[in-house]
Amino acid sequence: MSKLKLFKNSKKPNVIILLVIFLSCSLLIFINGFTIKILSGSRAYVNGESHYSKGQKDAVRHLITYLYTADVAQWELYKIELSVPQGDGAARIALINGKSDEVVKEGFRAGRNHEDDLQDLIWVFKNFKSIPFIHKAIQEWEQGDALINQIERIGLEIHKEITTGTLTPESKSYYLFKLSEVSDKLTINERDFSNTLGEGTREIRDYLIIANIIFVLIIFGSVSWYYSSMIKKLLLSKHEIDDTNKHLHSIILDLERTKTDLSREIIQQKKIIGTISHDIRSPLKYIVLIGNYLFDETKKDKDSTLHKYSSSMLKSSSQLYEFTKILIEYSNIYIEDKAHEQSKYSFYDLVQNKIELFKEIAGNNNSILINSVAKNLFSHVNERIISIIIHNLLDNAVKNTTDGEIEVGAFTNDKKMVFWVKDTGVGMSQDLIAYYTNLFKNKESEKLILNNFGIGLHFVLELLIIINGNIVFSSVVNGGTTVTIEIDY
Repeated sequence: MSKLKLFKNSKKPNVIILLVIFLSCSLLIFINGFTIKILSGSRAYVNGESHYSKGQKDAVRHLITYLYTADVAQWELYKIELSVPQGDGAARIALINGKSDEVVKEGFRAGRNHEDDLQDLIWVFKNFKSIPFIHKAIQEWEQGDALINQIERIGLEIHKEITTGTLTPESKSYYLFKLSEVSDKLTINERDFSNTLGEGTREIRDYLIIANIIFVLIIFGSVSWYYSSMIKKLLLSKHEIDDTNKHLHSIILDLERTKTDLSREIIQQKKIIGTISHDIRSPLKYIVLIGNYLFDETKKDKDSTLHKYSSSMLKSSSQLYEFTKILIEYSNIYIEDKAHEQSKYSFYDLVQNKIELFKEIAGNNNSILINSVAKNLFSHVNERIISIIIHNLLDNAVKNTTDGEIEVGAFTNDKKMVFWVKDTGVGMSQDLIAYYTNLFKNKESEKLILNNFGIGLHFVLELLIIINGNIVFSSVVNGGTTVTIEIDY
């Protein structure tokens, strides 16, 4: 528990790192969003200037045509086009005088600005009119409005002389000259307005790039530091787990050597339980706790490689822990539960519980588990013994099957119960089948001993002796194995 507590305490620096990453990302998002809004407003002003400039030029063109033709239609077109820059001018004055947003928007609408840009135009003017490049653009705007007013006055003078019939050729030349002069000044003024906003937006873009680089470096450095810290901790825990595994491996080897000399007497079985309970289960439970902790932490960190390693460690330690539980169950059966009669239970549910236990392990091998047992099939054969038998048969099938299927099926009649585990794995060699078959046939004259083949099927054979069962192996190398169990009632 002290080691687990050490892990928990070591999380505090990591929390600080994660907080730095979170704040950096938040500030980066805020700065980008804020800058984008300013740039959007600047773009809206540039777009508005194009309508301003076009309206002014079209108004002058219609006024000159009206000057030489006295066509009233040209006079009306002149007033319509001149209302475009005048609308923008009215919006500027409303903003300066603190009028309501709706009044300002009416002016911008008259200036043919897009409805979606109106709020950005108002927001930029109100909040950033003191920023140098925006302040300069507003001054250019004001000068442009003054020139628009000059055009309006010239237009009124022309209209008056035309309607009174006092317009002379000399007057026409004078008005043409004045309109050309004012238009030239407006062209320079409008160009300076656009250039000022363009320079300002480029400057903002440069600042934005610098800010992005700084915050990205902060985030990258924090993430690197965080993962470096995690890797160091995982390596430290791996060394500790390796040492523990070596100790456990030594214990298991001692148990296997000891088990070959044990008889079936109760006192010998009690020794097995004692050894497993005190020497294996406690450290295994501790390893499972550590594995579960590392699994959860690496899952939060979204580190696929470390998560994979911690997942494998957790699965291996959990399997080993389950194995020790089966050893204890096996011994308890010999000590206290050799009678095989008991109340009925659902055979389907028993098989399904075992399938759920091995489903993830089989999935890692791209294999599927199939429960072909009828849901209404019940049995009264010793549930604890059957559970251990199916567990070991499934364990062997899962270990030896990749990209395949593992099926558990069963049926009963008045005389016997039959169930089987069938896989499409690597199959058992004929020598191995012969070994287990002969071992089972000689059960009355020889003790079942452990050897290098493992102990899973040895458990099965010993338990079948208790319940008067029989086992049949059917296998094709690289074609799969079927293990069939028959139990007489």
